[in-house]
Amino acid sequence: MEKSKNTINENKEKILKPKGIKDLAKGVLYYNSASILGPLILFIGLGVLLDNKLETKPYLTIAGLIIAFITTNILIFRKVKKLTIELKNIPNKKNREEINN
Repeated sequence: MEKSKNTINENKEKILKPKGIKDLAKGVLYYNSASILGPLILFIGLGVLLDNKLETKPYLTIAGLIIAFITTNILIFRKVKKLTIELKNIPNKKNREEINN
């Protein structure tokens, strides 16, 4: 049981830990796409549905857009904060040369 937990944790680390700048950049691209499109589709969609049901066009759609904008900014700000820490941990050429010597 303990051995399988260790294997799962090791596999999770391999998958989640970026191998370099390219992998980190891909992750940022995917995350930013999802963190922008997700809230937009969700909150504007809810706004349109409620506007149609309550006959309040376009007020709830605009409110959905504002909520999506705020949510997107919060998600991206948190990710940038986390990525800043990760970037500091990825060795660059200068650091690799120091480690090898």
